[in-house]
Amino acid sequence: MAIETVFAELQHRLRALQEALEALGTTVDEDRPRRDDVIVAARLSDDLLAARGLLDEVSAGADEAVESVVYPLDGDRARRALAKCQQRFQRFAHSFSLELAGFDRLDDLTSVGRERGREWSDWVSVVKQGFEQSRTLSEEVGNSLFLCWQELAERITSTSVSIRNTAVGQQVSAAELRDNTLTREGAP
Repeated sequence: MAIETVFAELQHRLRALQEALEALGTTVDEDRPRRDDVIVAARLSDDLLAARGLLDEVSAGADEAVESVVYPLDGDRARRALAKCQQRFQRFAHSFSLELAGFDRLDDLTSVGRERGREWSDWVSVVKQGFEQSRTLSEEVGNSLFLCWQELAERITSTSVSIRNTAVGQQVSAAELRDNTLTREGAP
């Protein structure tokens, strides 16, 4: 698969996750019951907004990475951009799993649903579905990042050059990956 395709797939997965979080934001902000509003819902809205901001940073890093793999490949720029994207994604994933959709939050939402009646219970159910969809999409983004790293590493290492000092002088050799066998060409 072409490196451009793998990196474009990362962008696609990130957009799907952004759309899911945006839909979850709509549910949290606009669809929640207005009767007996609870602090849990307000905090959820704030935390969701913060998570969406982190994801926007991830997306910006992915955009930069995509630009760097367009022909001709700039391997160093691609590596730096992908590292930045990975770091930002790790921050998002940590925030999402521990703060936004963590056990304590889900437990609080479940309690609100039980205590406040059917309208709140239905809202909590939809929010939990949104969390689950977002969790699945987040895992897909993580897998796409892994594939980007794998493709970049294969591309960068498929042609390597080494310089070795010998008693007579320098020996330069290039290794190329052809048909899954390593061949060496060199000058003595």
